[in-house]
Amino acid sequence: MDYKDMNSKNVYQQDEKQAIMDMLNKERKDQEEQPLEFDTKPTSNVDKTKIMTSLNRQRRDEQLFKHMEIKRIENKKVYYIHNRKFYKIKNLERDYYLRVDDYDKLGSRPRITTIYHDFLGEMKKKDVLIQIRRYSDKIFISDDLIKVYYRTCYFEDE
Repeated sequence: MDYKDMNSKNVYQQDEKQAIMDMLNKERKDQEEQPLEFDTKPTSNVDKTKIMTSLNRQRRDEQLFKHMEIKRIENKKVYYIHNRKFYKIKNLERDYYLRVDDYDKLGSRPRITTIYHDFLGEMKKKDVLIQIRRYSDKIFISDDLIKVYYRTCYFEDE
């Protein structure tokens, strides 16, 4: 079979499809077997400085992210309600509680999470959108799941 003949067709037979797949697989294997060519020229001081600056920036960002994670939950008061652990959320219209287990599941992507409030000794549920941003020690909560407007909140300190 000739590749040029197959290239002009719109519909292929089974044996033609297999021939094309074999040819593409062979090309892929040939490219994988070729040794990688490394740049052997010496790196200039400017390039070294750029690399070091980039690495330092990444290191500082990671340190900041770890520090914000620790600051977000360090020395926060944990409430035991109905044999469950809760953090008390401040800066909302009333006192809401977030389960400690639910906090562990949060990340930088917005997530629908249930928060609770105490109403005459009974825990009422409310679904909200919660997001954690790595650069901040606050949590971001949107009451409305449709029109997303985040409020910055934090957990109550001990």
